[in-house]
Amino acid sequence: MDKVKNTLEKLFEKDRIVFWYDVKQELRSEYESLILNDIEKIELNNNEFSVKYKMLKEFPEQKFLLYLEGQQPKDINNWLLDVELAHG
Repeated sequence: MDKVKNTLEKLFEKDRIVFWYDVKQELRSEYESLILNDIEKIELNNNEFSVKYKMLKEFPEQKFLLYLEGQQPKDINNWLLDVELAHG
């Protein structure tokens, strides 16, 4: 767990939005138990539009960890592709 937390903290040193794709669907418990100071965790679950609005309009300075259990969506279906390309 410390390795995951350390890796994420390093990513947040340079980016304010970090995407976590749990491709093998085996890291949910780590995500749920993870505590990161000043970083809001959001699980993506057909809520991409409201998440995008929250991140870009409501809280443009806040740091976010976005978790999706499964594969990264194909570009054509990815409502957050522009955010991902801009923030890593």
